Amino acid sequence: MASLASKFRFLLKPKVIPTIEAISCRYSSFRSSPFIHDVDDSKVKYETSKDPVEWSFVERILPPKVVPNIIKKDEYLSEWRPQSEEVVNQPYFIQRNKNHMMPVYMKTSYRGMRRLTYLKKVQGDIWMLEKDLKEFLQKEQLKPIQAQVNEFVGYICFHGDYVNAIKYWLGQKGF
Repeated sequence: MASLASKFRFLLKPKVIPTIEAISCRYSSFRSSPFIHDVDDSKVKYETSKDPVEWSFVERILPPKVVPNIIKKDEYLSEWRPQSEEVVNQPYFIQRNKNHMMPVYMKTSYRGMRRLTYLKKVQGDIWMLEKDLKEFLQKEQLKPIQAQVNEFVGYICFHGDYVNAIKYWLGQKGF
């Protein structure tokens, strides 16, 4: 029985509560820290290689400097689709961004309570595009859709979170 008491002796010891003086005590200061010295280059062992075979392994890891052009395929594994050629005949046109993505963005403000959906890079008849999008979005909504058209800059701002719905509609139209 004594062996059990000796094993669990730490449970029987009274707990020590630190005092305020012990909590606020600093055990070191910046004065006791050693100074930082420059590294001596003569002690560091390295060599510069100009071998193209060795450099090819480094180039493999580096990111490309420009976004590559689209490779046309019959079927894509992801949901992404390139812009079709038939959209040129439409009265309006939405240009893709430099990463070949649809320029639909959501901006939140007032701690996430206000959501605005922006459709940017619109060219052509922006008012017709706004009317078509409102008709599509109104089918699912009970309240009226509010939109602001900026014809000079070329964007439409919808009040609410409609990013996925607008991207779906644009994808169905071929944009």
